[in-house]
Amino acid sequence: MIPLPGWVTADLLLHAAYAIVLILILRLSRPVYVAFRRKHSGFGVVFNSITGIPVALAGVRLRTRGEHGRIMATAVTDKKGRYSITAKPGEYIVEVVKDGFVFPSRYLRQRSTVYDNLLPTAHIIIKDYGVITKNIPVDPVGETRRSMVFRWHFRLSGGMQYALAYGSPFALVFFPMWRSSPASWAFFWVYVAVISVRMFTYKPPQPSFGTVTNAQTKEPISHAVVRIFGTKFDKLMETQITGPRGRYAFVVRPGSYYITISKAGYRTVRIKFPNIAKDGYALAKDVAMTPALLLKTRISR
Repeated sequence: MIPLPGWVTADLLLHAAYAIVLILILRLSRPVYVAFRRKHSGFGVVFNSITGIPVALAGVRLRTRGEHGRIMATAVTDKKGRYSITAKPGEYIVEVVKDGFVFPSRYLRQRSTVYDNLLPTAHIIIKDYGVITKNIPVDPVGETRRSMVFRWHFRLSGGMQYALAYGSPFALVFFPMWRSSPASWAFFWVYVAVISVRMFTYKPPQPSFGTVTNAQTKEPISHAVVRIFGTKFDKLMETQITGPRGRYAFVVRPGSYYITISKAGYRTVRIKFPNIAKDGYALAKDVAMTPALLLKTRISR
């Protein structure tokens, strides 16, 4: 047995073990908070199904079904594996192209502890306009088994992982209560602070689509014509027709744009987006359209 230095006491070892437990629980419970933040993030992520690491510079294509399906939209993931694609309602085939990876995944079919809302197959049905936010697992070529970390994540999935994330503060408070030392309480409150930052600094992102509604009834307006123009040459870039939920969405590159929204019986709306700096930006905004009859009544008064 290796002799310990005189300054290493049993109390010090207990506090060191407690600190290590706090760090491990923060690490193991992190996927719960990550999943919470990503649930409605407005983009999808392509990630390694074995390690959970995002895959950068992967090509994502949306193709119509059939032997000679036509490519409807493409995107390339950024350094965090994120992508944004929008298309009109219909059935499509998703293709993911990246050297060293294959899709669909053989390992992940429903969910992981870090990512939910998975795309388990290449087939996807889009029921309304909006940016696709499916997280896509891709398998590394030649990988035949899951890593130790990956297996640990699966063992801690579901209710057990959520219990660890949200129940641990109530269990871990017993150590500082027992020891009643400044150090143990300091460790505990730092742990609580980290969890609080994770939860309370989160701001839900804007939806990845805009909704067109009636200014009077607040009901969605279907079959409204939404057009996007590039301001540089005043060029029409794309036209969409809102579905039953009144949704529309465009994914654009850096530049200056404006959209027009029109429908018989309503006043046409024009919205400017003068300075879009981000590539793959989901350009959409909620719009309330004024019925033409209501507008005439106001003018006559």
